[in-house]
Amino acid sequence: MVDCYQGSLFGFLGRMGLCQSHAEEIAQETFIRAWKHLGDYDPRLAAFSTWLFTIARNLALNELARAAKLHEETMGDDLPDAACQNPQPFEALAHAQQKQRLQASLLKLPMADRSALALAYIENLDLAAIGHIEGCSVGAIKTRLHRAKQKLRALLGVNDG
Repeated sequence: MVDCYQGSLFGFLGRMGLCQSHAEEIAQETFIRAWKHLGDYDPRLAAFSTWLFTIARNLALNELARAAKLHEETMGDDLPDAACQNPQPFEALAHAQQKQRLQASLLKLPMADRSALALAYIENLDLAAIGHIEGCSVGAIKTRLHRAKQKLRALLGVNDG
């Protein structure tokens, strides 16, 4: 189970706004909970990956809410998990700046938009699976993705598709 889903789960959690160390912790907790509750999984309701990503999403939302509350209490850095960010090599500075700009723009989106974008465009899940994970209809996911892309384009100052 870990070998099959580890990479995509780490990527998803990173795009949800978690630094690498927190993404690793959440992924580990996701696998532990999936293993403990494997008997609760019903393949008639959703694909296994959908069930697993739902667990990860819920854990990530809890972690991000906890981090936001801590941030408000301490009035720390503008970007969450700043202590977890690794410095980039000089030769990759342009790429790192572009990645940082995208990540900062993604963090300005509502969590639901960020989650839907990551599930659709990074994990390549179909709309029905995303709807199941997010707890809404396929139509709502289509609308959310469209609006999220518009918001992201505006944040990045991109005029084309």
